[in-house]
Amino acid sequence: MKKVITGLTALTFLAACGGLNSVEPEQNTTSAGEAEEAGTAVNESQQNESESSEENGEVSTGENAAENSADENTGEEAEADEETSSDETASGVNAEDVTEFDLHIEFQDDTEWEYELERDDLDDTEVDRDGEESLSGEAALEEIEGILSEMTINTDRPLEDMIQEALEATGASADEVDDVDLEIKFSDGEEITIDHEGRQQAADYGAVREFDLDIDFFNGEDLEYDYEADDPEGEIERRDGSEAEGAAAIQEIEALLENITISMDRSISDMKEEVLSELDIAEDEVEDFDIEVEYENGETVKFKHDVE
Repeated sequence: MKKVITGLTALTFLAACGGLNSVEPEQNTTSAGEAEEAGTAVNESQQNESESSEENGEVSTGENAAENSADENTGEEAEADEETSSDETASGVNAEDVTEFDLHIEFQDDTEWEYELERDDLDDTEVDRDGEESLSGEAALEEIEGILSEMTINTDRPLEDMIQEALEATGASADEVDDVDLEIKFSDGEEITIDHEGRQQAADYGAVREFDLDIDFFNGEDLEYDYEADDPEGEIERRDGSEAEGAAAIQEIEALLENITISMDRSISDMKEEVLSELDIAEDEVEDFDIEVEYENGETVKFKHDVE
């Protein structure tokens, strides 16, 4: 009986082992297949992600390239604008717009240089420098037009800047120059005159020694102020025809001088506007404006602005 039980037990055990063995390979096979399929799916997913990333990268690179190109173009355009602006600033006077030009330079050693242009008469166009051969006609015109191309002359620039450009254009040594007188007339009728005497004097002008102001109006009226401080004299001729002399004129002119500044570091527009404002005169009434101031240090500053 024991042998029968033992045999059954052994058969049961073997059957159980056989069942486990038959199940395990089946489970292992299924797991390997799933793993293979999963791996394939993962690889495909990674590949898709990689391709997507590359595409995105290409798009991003393209966008960046476009942006960089736009930035470069903008930079180039800005540089071009700056160059154009610089060229315009440095272009100087258009000689064809100048009908008359006279530049007189007097040096401390009493030598003089003269540049004179008459557009309508080349016989009166000449360059004369002490100690050098004079030029006339076409040769003089060519040299003067070269000087004009290096200058910018208008009522909005400080007087000294325009004088310095004239000296540099002619090659004159500024520290040897005593007097510069520049006159120019444009084809539209505008005239500008600048005269600076005693350029090597002390920086401080000091008080006004002499003052002259002449204003001509489009309606034919005129106004004049004359003043001397050393032997006090004053005379005023007003636009309405009335006059003032002596102490009354001196007092009125000195009051005007206290409120205006005539100097080489200012522009014609600024000084002219200042004077007219003090005299309660509208600028569009004025045809010719001529002012001259001599200071205690010996310097004389003069400018004239005429329009048609």
